[in-house]
Amino acid sequence: MKSLQKPLVLSMLSALAVMSGASNAAPVDGVYRATAQGMGGPLEVTIRVEAGKLAGVEVDASRETPGYGLEAGPEVAKRIAAAQTLEVDGVSGATVTSQAVKAAAEEAMRAAGLLEAQAARTLKPGEYLGRARGAKSDVEARVRVAADGSIEVLDVKTGDTPYLSDTAIREVVRAVTTQKSLSVDAVTGATLTSRGVTGAIADALEQAGADLAAWHKAPPKVEKTRGEALDADVVVVGGGAAGMLAALAAKTDGSLRPEKANDLKVVLLETKGYLGGDLTVCGGYVASYSGTSLNDRTGHSIDGKTVVEATLAMKSPEVAKMLNQDLAARVVDASGPAMATLMEEGWRVLPEDATRGAVLSPWGKDGFLHYTVARTSDPATGYRSGDSGYDTTSGSPAMASTLADIVRHAGVDVRLETSATDVTATKDKVEAVEVSDAKQVYRINAKAVVLATGYSGLDPDSIKRFYPSLEGVIRTGGAGVTSFAPKWVADHGGEIALNPASSTMLGYDAVLGIDGPESALYLTMAAPWVNARGERFMSEADNPYRYGVGEPDAKGVRSMWIEPGKGRPIGEVLKQPGKRAWMIFDANSPANAQKAHLAAAGLCVEADTLPELARRAGLPEDAFVKTIERYNTDAAAGGDTVFGAPASGMTPVLKAPFIAVRVSAVNTIANAAVHVADDFTILMGPEGSNARRIEGLFGAGGAIGNAITNSGLGAHNATAIGSGALAGAEAAKYAERN
Repeated sequence: MKSLQKPLVLSMLSALAVMSGASNAAPVDGVYRATAQGMGGPLEVTIRVEAGKLAGVEVDASRETPGYGLEAGPEVAKRIAAAQTLEVDGVSGATVTSQAVKAAAEEAMRAAGLLEAQAARTLKPGEYLGRARGAKSDVEARVRVAADGSIEVLDVKTGDTPYLSDTAIREVVRAVTTQKSLSVDAVTGATLTSRGVTGAIADALEQAGADLAAWHKAPPKVEKTRGEALDADVVVVGGGAAGMLAALAAKTDGSLRPEKANDLKVVLLETKGYLGGDLTVCGGYVASYSGTSLNDRTGHSIDGKTVVEATLAMKSPEVAKMLNQDLAARVVDASGPAMATLMEEGWRVLPEDATRGAVLSPWGKDGFLHYTVARTSDPATGYRSGDSGYDTTSGSPAMASTLADIVRHAGVDVRLETSATDVTATKDKVEAVEVSDAKQVYRINAKAVVLATGYSGLDPDSIKRFYPSLEGVIRTGGAGVTSFAPKWVADHGGEIALNPASSTMLGYDAVLGIDGPESALYLTMAAPWVNARGERFMSEADNPYRYGVGEPDAKGVRSMWIEPGKGRPIGEVLKQPGKRAWMIFDANSPANAQKAHLAAAGLCVEADTLPELARRAGLPEDAFVKTIERYNTDAAAGGDTVFGAPASGMTPVLKAPFIAVRVSAVNTIANAAVHVADDFTILMGPEGSNARRIEGLFGAGGAIGNAITNSGLGAHNATAIGSGALAGAEAAKYAERN
């Protein structure tokens, strides 16, 4: 087996090169001008720098109101010059003009290097260790301040998900130290780690005596320029599992082996700062239906036809109507051989990852569809969450990183934090992709384009167009996903493949998602639930749908277990205001073990009395107290008189302090997608004799709706791999012909 695997560690010691911060260069003498919007229009401030100091400030306030801004502008400029700082009072009655003068003066002083020099002079030399909260752990940043006021970020440590946090550390440190500002953009897909890095650096700088208000001022906005157009044979939009497979297949004529790379120019665009998409945060699950060493280990394989039959047995009329059964079976059958090849090339999926999977399905005689699934076995290099379930916010970074290594090794041109803004086509034939990154917009002329943009997002525009009933539902995972493929088809007069059903379930928020140890609160613990009106709305007895992984058998193979839901249906939460509720616990509840973690995420409040708890949770005090008092009375009397819960399914709230934990409706998959033909060419409507093709435009993964079956944990990754491999090969053949 070839090894492209890299060790992933939880502490990112020395994860970045030493990077200099504030420059030790003195302010540059000269005249600097800047403008800002005043009350009467733009006003211009001119500053003069001599011997490294502010020698004069003048303002053209001729457009401002006489008696107010006209006189106030010069007065504020005079105060700035006298104080040698922007921290001066404005003129009463001329607030807008005063703020405009300060804003323009700030821009001019920054250009001259004055602000940087002033900030450096306030810092005390030494090394400082700053801390802040990241996504799932604290972030520590060690910062050195030199005698001249320059800073160096020496190293950063975090227990956040490896691979994702690598990108956040690298890019945020680079931005902070080059832009001399803490108000820098977070890395898409690693927002909380990014905030943790800036917070830890800020903490260190504050210890050094920095004026954080100055450091938090936004850096000058950089206007994007128009870059030169590029030429490519194949452009793949989206760097998740489907996109990576499509790019790899296009670059290797379908072989998926880097040593067989062809001469095609293949470009892979990814909005986030890393490749992997859902594969990075999939809980470490990838279905292996047949054809891999995983199947050999479990002794269980099924073919694509079986998976399609099981999907249809779910009796969803929308799925049955849109599904191309033969194409869907091909996708399933292609996934196993593709996975086997990737494993040979160094993809981090091992035989010991094999698990016997199961999913509820009326197709099976016992009510289940049984299959093989790869569940990452090594917490150090793959599965970070440490629990035995499915974790949407930790997952398997090693699966993503090693696959990304293979893609790069094949010679694919990977462009991160780069988004496709449009695909241009003339006479139903693709021509180019319009692209935007942090610095420029440009055009990539392409013979073939593959849209592997994932399942549809829950951004406001997607909700308005496709899922109005999901307004208020929180999307967990899928950062940066905005339904590019279905929106493009709809915007160009096509009909999308829409399955109104979606994977909406109980959870917390976009970060904590649906699992981890904190999920025990809503999965197993009996407690009163109240809505935003402070009222109960269902029987909280019994458990919702649950699943997990059992102990290994004699061969070392684990099996999934599933417990069908009996209570606490997500449908009841969806009916409540804001599609969320509060779980109420007292001091005796095991929920207290999670309260600090949940409070840090803004999901838990605590109080010594019920009225105070209501106020802190933002609930109507009287209604809430009456609800809990009646619940306690019913529990003591032997049963719920409102919703019929037995006393055995009730936990009274009696001992202070009390806690309230917010639970919400969260979504992992929304199913607005596009139709594709048998060769994965995107169609502008359902298949049929009148289906309009966009030649050279292909679809793969969750972006296509009529060829994807999602039967069980890890199924979406398997079908992404299968469809990506097939679509990429078709795109390469098309590009070679054209």
